Amino acid sequence: MSESHTPVRLLAIDDDAATLRLIQDALTDTGLEIHTASDPQEGLEAFKSIRPRIVLVDLMMPTMTGMDLLERMLSKDPGVEVILMTGHYSTDSAVEAIQKGARDYLDKPLNLQKLRARISSLLAELKEKEEAFRLERQLMDVFQFEGMIGRGPLMLDVFAKIRRVAPHFQTVLITGPTGTGKEFRPARCLQLRRRG
Repeated sequence: MSESHTPVRLLAIDDDAATLRLIQDALTDTGLEIHTASDPQEGLEAFKSIRPRIVLVDLMMPTMTGMDLLERMLSKDPGVEVILMTGHYSTDSAVEAIQKGARDYLDKPLNLQKLRARISSLLAELKEKEEAFRLERQLMDVFQFEGMIGRGPLMLDVFAKIRRVAPHFQTVLITGPTGTGKEFRPARCLQLRRRG
């Protein structure tokens, strides 16, 4: 069974049109869906509407800095991967960017090989995260019983006992400490009681 593949969206925000063209040309064959914005405000609007997974942002732009954009984007979507770009590299600003949540910090003019390598590495990591999330969802299905979720041996034992008792339509008293969910009544158990 094949799943439909949605390309990862990348948004590049830079007031320099040549840099935007360079990014598009460098990343054309990566399978990314590439969007660009030449104005910080326009970039922020695009970010809200297209919900990219990766954002490349110029650090020095008029009206709003890349650092401001970084903070605003992370407040809207903490999972977004933001890479700052600058022609005025300094260790202090690189450290500040990483502390504020940036994924990486690239020098301008951009080194195309380095850019492709960073994006390729990031895409591989995003793919791994998606696979882990898919497996986690499958595990939830396996370790779920009528709306109750549990992975521990004790909970699996409780589920097994419920399955054994349920066909006999008997009332069961579940005891345990406060806050353990004893009062939770799965819909199927209530239906069985009504039928009994």
